[in-house]
Amino acid sequence: MNDTQQRRSFRVRETVYLRYEPLSDLDFNEGLERRRLRHGLGARVASAMADIDARIGAEMQRLNADSSPVARCLSLLNDKVNVIVQQMPELQKLRTELANTTPQVCELSADGIVFSSSQAIPVGTKLLIEFLLESDNRFVDAFATVVREVPPPDSSDPKLSHGIAVEFHDMKPELRETLIQHMFSRESETLRMRRLQLDSL
Repeated sequence: MNDTQQRRSFRVRETVYLRYEPLSDLDFNEGLERRRLRHGLGARVASAMADIDARIGAEMQRLNADSSPVARCLSLLNDKVNVIVQQMPELQKLRTELANTTPQVCELSADGIVFSSSQAIPVGTKLLIEFLLESDNRFVDAFATVVREVPPPDSSDPKLSHGIAVEFHDMKPELRETLIQHMFSRESETLRMRRLQLDSL
């Protein structure tokens, strides 16, 4: 497995607010952008923001390697803009709808996600997946295909007895890279907390 494959298959446990919707072959083949156009402003704005966030994240990573003070300053400005953007009614509505779902622990990679479901979903089923990362409020939407049923990653809810593994389709490289950076950042934070706990013993 080469470095690119390893980075894409790297997986973390992440708490997310998630919903999914089965898609017909026609919807799936039309593509995510076409679906967003048909479903109005909210979906277009949310997806545009997710795309811009992904591109900013990728550029910030590159900039941080060259000039971390500049990167930190731009990151703060981006956070400030995000505070304003999140007040937009359409985005608020979409995020509120997701945030009103019960959060669950999932296994997330740049290639797909494993989530818990109350019912089995046949392998090959095509889905629209929307989720909000609890840790940084990042919104992601993607087309996906069910590739297998596995043990549920979130065993805290007995009603969610099925683990569903899906593979993302046609995700923009910038968004995929942002997910990779997010996962490595989360893993680094987890390792740091473990070291602090061991040091305190």
